[in-house]
Amino acid sequence: MESTDGIIEKVLSNKDENIIVNLKGLMDAVTLEKALNERGIPFVMDIRLTNEGCIATISRRKLDIYEKNMQDFYVEEPKVLYETEILKEKRVPIGISNYRDVINENAYCVDKTKMIEELLTLNDEVTLITRPRRFGKTLNMSMLAEFFDITKESKELFKNTYIYHTKYVKEMNQWPVIFMTLKDCKGKKEKLIKQLYMELSKEYGRYYDEFQSVKDRFLSNQLLEICDVLLDADISINGEVTVINAIELLMRFLYKKYEKRVILLVDEYDTPFMSAYAGKYSEQVKDLLTGMFSSALKDNEYLYKGVLTGIQRIAKENLFSGLNNLEVCSMQDEKYKDVFGFTEDETRTLLEAHHLELNQDVKEMYDGYTIGGIEIYNPWSVINYADKGVLASYWINTGSNEVVCQLLEKSSNKVKKQYIELLEKGEMKVNCILEGAYIELRGATQLWALLVHAGYLTIKEKITYHQYVLRIVNGEVKQDLIYIMMRIYAWDEVDVAGMFQLIQEGKMKEFEEAYQEILFNYPSYFDLKDENSYHVLLLGLCIIVSDSYEIMSNQEKGYGRADIYLKSKKGQRDIVIEMKYAENDKEDCLLASADKAMTQILDKHYGDDAIKIGIGNHQKKAKMAWKI
Repeated sequence: MESTDGIIEKVLSNKDENIIVNLKGLMDAVTLEKALNERGIPFVMDIRLTNEGCIATISRRKLDIYEKNMQDFYVEEPKVLYETEILKEKRVPIGISNYRDVINENAYCVDKTKMIEELLTLNDEVTLITRPRRFGKTLNMSMLAEFFDITKESKELFKNTYIYHTKYVKEMNQWPVIFMTLKDCKGKKEKLIKQLYMELSKEYGRYYDEFQSVKDRFLSNQLLEICDVLLDADISINGEVTVINAIELLMRFLYKKYEKRVILLVDEYDTPFMSAYAGKYSEQVKDLLTGMFSSALKDNEYLYKGVLTGIQRIAKENLFSGLNNLEVCSMQDEKYKDVFGFTEDETRTLLEAHHLELNQDVKEMYDGYTIGGIEIYNPWSVINYADKGVLASYWINTGSNEVVCQLLEKSSNKVKKQYIELLEKGEMKVNCILEGAYIELRGATQLWALLVHAGYLTIKEKITYHQYVLRIVNGEVKQDLIYIMMRIYAWDEVDVAGMFQLIQEGKMKEFEEAYQEILFNYPSYFDLKDENSYHVLLLGLCIIVSDSYEIMSNQEKGYGRADIYLKSKKGQRDIVIEMKYAENDKEDCLLASADKAMTQILDKHYGDDAIKIGIGNHQKKAKMAWKI
């Protein structure tokens, strides 16, 4: 270790740069701090404990904004903020979405405080930011709350961040804030409303003792009445009517208390709307939800800035109608493009800090999102990979895909076929209105828009205003899309890989029986109405074994186009399948159709060396012919 005098000499001679020194222990840091103070040298020292001692970062720039009150206060970003050795000591914060907890527990935290600067520089009164699930929305909203909240002292939380070294640091802890996260407002109607009440109670509970002393007696009585409803969990119609203006009234109270307008932060705002939609009770809660948020956001003189996050825009009607200063920032927009999710550099730094490499396998599994024109990685999957060191699907079970399943299940066979072809090819050209509000969309465009906003698909190319080439984001998302398909076709418990192995083993009768059982358990009797219906169904089964076979559907083979040709990736025999729709479900008619399909395979030379299967189908019955 250098002498104290030697370190002080370096500090004095490097006025505009940070000095980093290795010390034996905390007492050496205390001695150094005392020596600098005694000599009257203005400085800021950041101390990090390590296994060998501690690292002190010293700057001559004293960032004490509370003494300055300067409108043009600005400090350049330091040249050194973090070192890899320091980062390697930090654990990844799996399951922690509270910013204060992440910092206080010395967990690894990617600096996203540029979001604060962007929010303050943009002239948007109300901002809705849509991102997929598990993309750091709650953590970032918690960060905003910690930074702005006038009731908190956040200097220590932000001292090593980007925002602390900008002029916008003067806004820290200067504004009254209401912060609600609605991520748990889901399930049955009663549970949803009680959870909403619980979120309101957290904010009301912060000021409850002051409500009785409010000079405006009418406001005081309203606030106390709302408190009674929340404490009693009164979800009756009268209770709902009482709390419908709860946020707006609390904003009015805060404005009178601090003489400053309020920042309203609502995380996962769309969760209760989507849950009610999936549960088919949206009409029963619409008035409460839209009334509560529209009264807080529309023409509210007490609102300074409102920020909402969610997976997608729900509806213009009621909630957003008449809101002239709403800025919707979707995954296609430049604004806030790199503040949710990890950039490639952030991902590489995180993985290297945990002795892992950002290689092609990792990219194929977790990369693939395009936000505002830049590549973004799924943060939830990356931090889980950093923690466990195992390349696996971590995103699949982090949320419900109930609405996707419902939309796909009620879609036409044409759309189902498009969905399966998407799984087969990895991309699909579709007509889709991505700028629309979810509840206002209909048919296939509602499904495709949901898949984009929910993070399953991303835009590869925009062809015209409403026509896009969409592609599956990455490997782990494809697994979830396959699971959705298996669910709507009731294949959850079917051993599909085992079925195709029966073919390779020459056990064709067992394969025929397994296929017949799938038809028998098929959800809709009326969907199996033509040859195309069975083609879609069987193609879906093939997708499940796409790790073993290259799937070719209606592609040229020999002198024609085979319905399905499976080219083995693992040294087994190829398989060719042709299907026909029989006139009725009599056995002789089904067998005749199967023979006709087999004759076509042979005459057209679809695969002379392949295992050949002809299938005759009619509704929920089938017969096969085969040549091994």
